[in-house]
Amino acid sequence: MGKLLLKPIDLCGRLNAAIRLAGGVPQFARLHNLKVQAVRDTQSLKSISEDVTKAVGLVPVLRYPVRAQAGRLATLGEVQEKLNSFVAQRETQRAAAMALGVSEGCLSNIQNARRGFTPVLSALGFGLPVTRFVVLP
Repeated sequence: MGKLLLKPIDLCGRLNAAIRLAGGVPQFARLHNLKVQAVRDTQSLKSISEDVTKAVGLVPVLRYPVRAQAGRLATLGEVQEKLNSFVAQRETQRAAAMALGVSEGCLSNIQNARRGFTPVLSALGFGLPVTRFVVLP
């Protein structure tokens, strides 16, 4: 994995400290050329603004819980690799699609990045994605 993954609570801690240092949400927003509502929404984790996270030195990333390994989070690349391996182990793409519970067209779209992984995550042993944060270099 390499990079330390921070949880949403860590984002809140950094953001709240930066807001206090700036003198409040409006001042923090003005200092970083952000909309006040975007700061408030990120602070409450209602919706996370990438611009707000960057202002506190973080970048949001999606990770996928591995059901067979408690606490382990997989990258998008690992999910793609597992899907490709799953398909390669079947005689046809149609057989793979049937085993995954999706249509051939849906599987093709997923493999070609025209559709997200959500329909096949469970069958591949992953949970729904969670947001984590990495520190900007």
